[in-house]
Amino acid sequence: MEQFLDNDVVAQICFVTDDIDASSQWFADLVGKPMPDETHAAVPEIAKAMYKGQPATVSARIRMFRFGNIDVEFLQPGPEPSAWRDHLEKHGRSCHHIAFRTRNLTEKHLYLESKGHKLLQRGETRYGVGRYAYYDTEPQLGAVIELLERDSEKVPQPDATVAGGRP
Repeated sequence: MEQFLDNDVVAQICFVTDDIDASSQWFADLVGKPMPDETHAAVPEIAKAMYKGQPATVSARIRMFRFGNIDVEFLQPGPEPSAWRDHLEKHGRSCHHIAFRTRNLTEKHLYLESKGHKLLQRGETRYGVGRYAYYDTEPQLGAVIELLERDSEKVPQPDATVAGGRP
């Protein structure tokens, strides 16, 4: 069997919500953690987002709870079309994705697409130090798979030609 994961770690679980303040406050109270600071998706000039194969402007409010072994993210999508907005409108408040880190997004992109999991959305991270990519695994998993690649950890890759430049 071909190996998909670079390691045996789930990096993140994300829940989309229509009210990030209420959802994250409920979670903070439940688990006894302080409310994390709010962040946002990268601005369009940094994000260079693609959604369903087309350049896109996507926005989101984000709160990230850090645990010793995993991050739990709450994300409220902006009004524009995005993988986040689609999921929220279809399922309401729910688990959107499970994220794995990779050192080679190009290779993992080709692997997931070979398994029939199309790229839904991708972009650069907020601080321009890496990128994310969402793949359609909803029919099998009930959620999306996200791949996260940090510039500081990636292995040398050929120029990517998929999905408009980078997976």
